[in-house]
Amino acid sequence: MSPQVSVLISAFNAGEFIDQSVGSALAQSFADLEVIVVNDGSTDDTARRLARRKDPRLRVIEQSNQGLAAAYNAGVRAAQGTFIGFLDADDVWFPRKLERHIRVHQDNPGLDVTFSWVHMIDAEGKPVRVPCPRWRGAVSFPQLLTDYVIRTSSAAVMRRDAFERAGPLDSTLVRCIDFEFFLRVSLLRPGNLCAIEEVLTSYRRHPNQRTRDWRRVRQGWNQMLAGIRMRAPAETKRVEKVAASNFHRYLASVAYEEGNFGDACRLICRAYSLAPVAFVRDPRNWKMAAAAIAGIALPEKALLMVERSAGFDRPIEINPSGKSS
Repeated sequence: MSPQVSVLISAFNAGEFIDQSVGSALAQSFADLEVIVVNDGSTDDTARRLARRKDPRLRVIEQSNQGLAAAYNAGVRAAQGTFIGFLDADDVWFPRKLERHIRVHQDNPGLDVTFSWVHMIDAEGKPVRVPCPRWRGAVSFPQLLTDYVIRTSSAAVMRRDAFERAGPLDSTLVRCIDFEFFLRVSLLRPGNLCAIEEVLTSYRRHPNQRTRDWRRVRQGWNQMLAGIRMRAPAETKRVEKVAASNFHRYLASVAYEEGNFGDACRLICRAYSLAPVAFVRDPRNWKMAAAAIAGIALPEKALLMVERSAGFDRPIEINPSGKSS
């Protein structure tokens, strides 16, 4: 019989984290699952680590390096489950995650996607104090475009038929692949994306992940926005400026984490210019602006003291030169 859930993991040179990621999927309290790892042309020890696992629920698909979207699409084609869970190779699930998601889906047939709250961990798996969205209830297309509260595809579990109706992930995008996909899913029917108000996903931040290059991420955002405008022109137009402003605040946070404080200041200024009224009303913008200015004005040791006193841990350590370590 087919498993109820197919867990899809896209892995490219993920040897450092793949054991934890796959292990967290196989250790779920909800055991009616298969785990499909698409090894996307890894040149490190990813394949060797996967070969050591003998769990019959684990399948590995080998392919040449084609990117995140193509890897997940290959995983979906091989999947047998009614539900699909995405798990990035560097992230980790809590043991009861699937149990909670499947129960919500079974109780709410009008939902296509559920997503949990996340918390941040560093490269060593230690929790870091970084603000993460805590969305409650359903999220609409305009709300999701304005603020990507899903945060990471690892937070989401969805119905297989919704994936097929929305279409595959877009392999032409350089970044924002999951963002664009879930926006398309949100257009399928009203109220079909909903938060599970519980932290069930650990989202890892480390120097080698794809989202570390804010310029590349901005390129992906521009690509995504052009496509979404064509799909939902009226809905996009109403919130596009605020959405772009919020996204530039996110880019500023990425630059800040990398120690590129000048870039962070320029990006937060751009966020203000895109939607001044909305910018002033959102306290997250003021905090990001203050942090960027402090990054320029304060020595590194003093800045770290201020961050700690504010209850903030920078996920990516930086050297005094301002370069990621």
